[in-house]
Amino acid sequence: MKTYAMMVLGCKVNDYEATYVRENMNKYFDEVSFKDKADIYIVFTCCVTNTAEAKTRKFIHDARRNNENAYIVAIGCLAQIKPSDKTFEDVDLLIGSDSKDEIVSLILAGNKINNVHEVISDRFEDLYIESYPTKSRSFLKIEDGCNQFCSYCIIPYARGRQRSADHNKVIEISKSLSEKNSEIVLTGIHTGRYFDGEYDLCKLMSEIAKIDKIKTIRLSSIEITEISDEIIDLIKNNDKFAKHLHIPVQSCDNTILKLMNRPYTIEYFKDRTNYIRQEIPNISISTDLIVGFPNETDELFENTFNNLKDIKFSFIHVFPYSRKTNTPADKMDNHVDSKIKKQRVRRVIDLSSEYYLEYKKSFLNKKVEVLIERNDEMYSYGYCKEYIYIKIKGIHEIGSIIDVEIEKVDKEVIGRVIK
Repeated sequence: MKTYAMMVLGCKVNDYEATYVRENMNKYFDEVSFKDKADIYIVFTCCVTNTAEAKTRKFIHDARRNNENAYIVAIGCLAQIKPSDKTFEDVDLLIGSDSKDEIVSLILAGNKINNVHEVISDRFEDLYIESYPTKSRSFLKIEDGCNQFCSYCIIPYARGRQRSADHNKVIEISKSLSEKNSEIVLTGIHTGRYFDGEYDLCKLMSEIAKIDKIKTIRLSSIEITEISDEIIDLIKNNDKFAKHLHIPVQSCDNTILKLMNRPYTIEYFKDRTNYIRQEIPNISISTDLIVGFPNETDELFENTFNNLKDIKFSFIHVFPYSRKTNTPADKMDNHVDSKIKKQRVRRVIDLSSEYYLEYKKSFLNKKVEVLIERNDEMYSYGYCKEYIYIKIKGIHEIGSIIDVEIEKVDKEVIGRVIK
């Protein structure tokens, strides 16, 4: 039987779509490591950062070096926005942000083809999977595309307009996934904008919570303007929902937020996060932050930094601003020097480490529920609902949920099983 290898760059949506492709490829081919010689190489591309673009070029080059006669496939966001780029000169099949449900049939046909469409379809492609490959949690893509058009972001051009999955199908697939994994993560490009008929995100979450075998429901990411009081009540009052929200803030300065075309002020963001914590006291609130955005002076960065101190996120994913051609931010004046961006990243990382340790210490001697994800010869490891990674003495079944008391918080969080 012929072989294939796959490399997945980028977000959890790419990861989900790759799972769909893998599930269907396995009906016809054997999967091998990307480092091995294969008949077919598949690269899921990403265009969010320049680093992701560089990795795409590297992996396509590696594939051809591994087997000069291989059939090479490039899929996704970078392929969509730069289909004629020299990166893809050596690619046999190029697919953008739609027609992903046709990938396997196109591979089986074996033709050299550029299948990128200039106008991305507004149809939500039913890339539904039978099971998720891990034994712990399942991801389920419920939404695609984005209508926000933040000034720094290429994704609306790469993924198209927002569109949502059929709610009946989502519930059906959730039931199927629950047969293997007890935790489900709802994901999308703009998950909070999910809408199908009478079903908004809150109603969809409520219906999924009725599935007996699902023990934990988690949102991959959601915007602050989309966290309704109803969603807060749902997370507060239903133990199935993870007590963790990842809410991208991107900047904590109103001048920069306006330049970014973000739909809120930092005062609004603070008010809502304060309310969320008031209603759900132990909740973990994490975020994404961009530093070094055009026109971000030292004074504006200090404003962001001080507001970060006020908000006290449990942890922060911080990125230096990365220029993307054809976005409004790329055309702005006063771009920030790379050395300054690195210094700002370092300061935010240090602050994040301080606050994450403080947040974890708040759980000392407290009980949490841990989903076991892996184990070694003596210990088991997994995340609790508040998204703290915990090391537990003893070997426990992967995929099981156990009650743990946190005994020690340092570089590692150590817990013991409550029997």
